[in-house]
Amino acid sequence: MKTKRIFSILAAAALAISVSAQQSAHDNYIGVNFGGGLNTMLYKSANGQQAVGAGFDAGLFYGRFFNRTVGLGVGLQYTWANAYATYNWSEVTTGLKHPSNPNTPYNLTTGFSDFVERQNIGVLSIPVEVLFRKAFNDRVALIGGVGLSLDLPLHGKYVAKGGTYSTTGVFPELGSYVISDMPEHGFSTYDNAQGAKFNNRAKAGASVIGDLGARIALNDNWGIYCGIYIGYGFTNLLAEAKTEEMIMINATDPSKIDYRGTFDSNETAKANLLRFGAKIAIDLGWSDKNGAKAKAKQQELEEQQRLAAEQARQDSIAAVEAAQAAAAAEKARQDSIVAAEQARQDSIAAAEKAAAEEEARKEAEFLRSVEAFSVHFDVEKAKLSIPEDEKKVVDELCERMIANKSVKIVITGHTDNYGDPRQNLEFFGLRRAESLRDYMVEKGVSADQITCKSKGDTEPVAPNDTRANRALNRRANIEIVH
Repeated sequence: MKTKRIFSILAAAALAISVSAQQSAHDNYIGVNFGGGLNTMLYKSANGQQAVGAGFDAGLFYGRFFNRTVGLGVGLQYTWANAYATYNWSEVTTGLKHPSNPNTPYNLTTGFSDFVERQNIGVLSIPVEVLFRKAFNDRVALIGGVGLSLDLPLHGKYVAKGGTYSTTGVFPELGSYVISDMPEHGFSTYDNAQGAKFNNRAKAGASVIGDLGARIALNDNWGIYCGIYIGYGFTNLLAEAKTEEMIMINATDPSKIDYRGTFDSNETAKANLLRFGAKIAIDLGWSDKNGAKAKAKQQELEEQQRLAAEQARQDSIAAVEAAQAAAAAEKARQDSIVAAEQARQDSIAAAEKAAAEEEARKEAEFLRSVEAFSVHFDVEKAKLSIPEDEKKVVDELCERMIANKSVKIVITGHTDNYGDPRQNLEFFGLRRAESLRDYMVEKGVSADQITCKSKGDTEPVAPNDTRANRALNRRANIEIVH
């Protein structure tokens, strides 16, 4: 499933590159490439902790494009890959017989302490790829490929890079006698000087491969390519599974310890090659006769496309200018509509302002006239009996006060000098003001808008010498206080 996923990703990338591809300058490319990165082996160790390593690639390649988009590439590639395993474990083998004392069985303990083993392998590969190309201009083209490679392992070895491993013998019949420092009998501690070639000869395999990058033309023929590569070996590098343990003691000569390594022991039975990194290549490109004809035809097509693009540009400019003129005319029309509407609104506002000013003038004039107006009463009476001319003024004042709650008035009651002055002040004058107030409240005016007071006979408007003059003094005056 992992292999299919990688192949699908590479195929999708290559398909994306091929869309709208243009004819490149050359049909043939030959060159050398170098790369490096995560070149390693993937495996599972029974007792160790596996870690990936770095490596490099170098090789020759040839590419042939059959048209402006698709081609085929082959090559010869050398890969150097590394991986690491760290061991911290021990095990005991019981009931063994030592050649020096075959009649006394012993137990063998083998242990590893921070023991680091590096495995490396050299592989010769023959890659075959389907190539895809998209030329952005005469100098830069995007080139990618997907395919398979035949992997032929050339050599491999393992080297101890750190830590120690030890062998210890225990003889239970001799009182659990422990032997740990007798290398001549195969019991000792060993450092990281161990190393050997793989005895588990690797076999030929196959990988799914892909690469993607940009080619930059240095001149008419030479170019440089920079990109990334990936390859996954979906076959097992190891020839066969091993049953031997990593540390084996020679049965006839215990002083000889056989350290077999991860790939030549029962630690792992499968390893897959993984390559991923950056790549750079230098190539020489040329076109054959068919390619020259295709190039000439392509140049003619490009010239036609250029002329068509120029005509389209001119048409676009004309269309834009026409659209701008239409937009300007429409803006002028909209501005005219807006100006006319603004003038209409200004006219309405001016008329409303004039009407409001006239209404304010009339109201001010009316209120002034009210303050010069008096409501008159009969002799010794405070009950309101308003003549029609006076009632008309009072009713209009009521309407204005109902409409405008901010208008407040003070009603002052007056009497003639007939009768007791104190009674005139405290009773008849005040009752006349209150009777006018009660009339206005009945009409709908809020009582909070009206204040009543009395002046009695202290402010006559005529001498109290005749009946007619005394009638003028029996009155209620209104004062506007807002």
